[in-house]
Amino acid sequence: MDKPESIPEINGKTASNEDDSKCPPNRYILFPRKGGWSTFPYPDIAALLSAEGEVLYVSSQERSEEMPPAISVITLPEAEILLQQNRTAAVIAHPYWLTAVQSMHPKISIVLLPEPSGDEASSPLWEGCISRLVGTADLIGTSSETRYMKLAFQGVRAVWLGGEDKSPAGSIHKDDLEIPLRDYELLFLHALRQTVTEAPDTITPLQCSMRADYYRQLRSKTGPHETISFLLAAYEYLLDDSRAAASLMEAFTHAIMNGRSDCVQSHYRFLSAIHAKAGEVESALQVYGISAGSEQERHHYEQLCRWLEAGENQLVQAELLRLNDDYGAALGILDALGGETARHWKFRIYQETECVEDALALVHAADIQDRSSRRDYQELSGTAMALRGDRHGAVRQFLEAAMENEEALARIVEMELLDHAVQQLLGEVP
Repeated sequence: MDKPESIPEINGKTASNEDDSKCPPNRYILFPRKGGWSTFPYPDIAALLSAEGEVLYVSSQERSEEMPPAISVITLPEAEILLQQNRTAAVIAHPYWLTAVQSMHPKISIVLLPEPSGDEASSPLWEGCISRLVGTADLIGTSSETRYMKLAFQGVRAVWLGGEDKSPAGSIHKDDLEIPLRDYELLFLHALRQTVTEAPDTITPLQCSMRADYYRQLRSKTGPHETISFLLAAYEYLLDDSRAAASLMEAFTHAIMNGRSDCVQSHYRFLSAIHAKAGEVESALQVYGISAGSEQERHHYEQLCRWLEAGENQLVQAELLRLNDDYGAALGILDALGGETARHWKFRIYQETECVEDALALVHAADIQDRSSRRDYQELSGTAMALRGDRHGAVRQFLEAAMENEEALARIVEMELLDHAVQQLLGEVP
């Protein structure tokens, strides 16, 4: 395929500097949601992938007439064989494919998160599977800006598949045809290439910068606004823009004016993250103390004060970032800090974000001496085994954990539910 046009810069910002001599995979295997091609959440991305290489769609059903001619249907066993080959990527478009696909050990895992339909949003499986998918994915696309921002705070390579500007931002060439692409499609294409070539992620900061520009322009039209100013502050924060604090206080002021009773926690507390990220730990802790409403939060604040008095500035900084869901920045500080406390805190972050293998790698034998920690380790090990495809090992770990806590049996039930869900996704059962 010819080199994409107009990609190096979008809105005057450098989009990528990856080595163009390394090409993306030439085969993409789509793991869809149930309902056939008409329900595939991102047909535009599928079309983009088909311009890049071969696209295969996993289903037990016959190929439908509505499916684009460039896409072929394969069975799940065929997909498993193909995923062992080089230059082949799994493209997961529904979270319930979690264990089925991860147990195939794809070399590259791309997740296209759909919006929930029907009763999916209320299912405890939905968010749990998404969290574990995020923990295993190399690249994530989502149409939800809220989800995208959460992923950006987590430090995940992600692309927001949306935008207000519907005009072409560039193009690619395929079979002597010039195919126009919107800005998010170009961003996804470059993110894909950076993922495959293991190049640094320049797309997340670029898209965050584009979103900050959008909200800054919107604010200039509407004036100070609770939601617009807050979103602007969040993107400025991610970009280490010194204007973040002013934007946040603007949002906080308007939240008060609008009668928001929870705005000290929902808005003002974020100022503690802004100060913490800037290295202003004392100011950050002071803000958190003001926003600590519950007895548990007050107790935690007092504990953080003692750590700060003991000279543990970086630990306090990392904890304040974690409390504001900035797991990516918190992990960066803990990585640089090292030591046993940092290891334990990294484990907690990986556990909270369901990065199962990362969490498991941090466990030492000395950590699992008592019954409670042993049970937690068994559940974590069982989850990892399920993702690796060791079903019997996973069940054994969950059963052993259930000897101490019957809630572990729910993980076995979850495995059964996901098995049934895969049958539905394949079109084998209603």
